[in-house]
Amino acid sequence: MPKSDEQFYKDRLDMFESEGWIDLKQELQNIEDSVKDISTIENEKDLYHAKGQLQILGLLLSLEQAAKLGMDQLETTLQDADPL
Repeated sequence: MPKSDEQFYKDRLDMFESEGWIDLKQELQNIEDSVKDISTIENEKDLYHAKGQLQILGLLLSLEQAAKLGMDQLETTLQDADPL
C-alpha cells in the first residue's frame, strides 16, 4: 500500500535529522565546492561534466528544503480542508 503524502514527508524529515544525512550533506557540499573550482576545467567536455555534477548535487542538497516546503503546503491544505 502506498504511503500517504503526510507519512512520506514525515519520513523524509526524520531522515534529514539523522547523523547519516548530516554527514552526507556535508560531503555533498564539499564535493560541490570542489566541482565549482573552474581552475580544474581543461576543456568543453570537462565543463559539461562539471555542469551535470552541479545539477545533481544541487538536486540532492535541495531535498531537505523541498520536503519542508512540501510538508508546510500539505499542512496548509489540510487545515483549509478541515472546517472547524
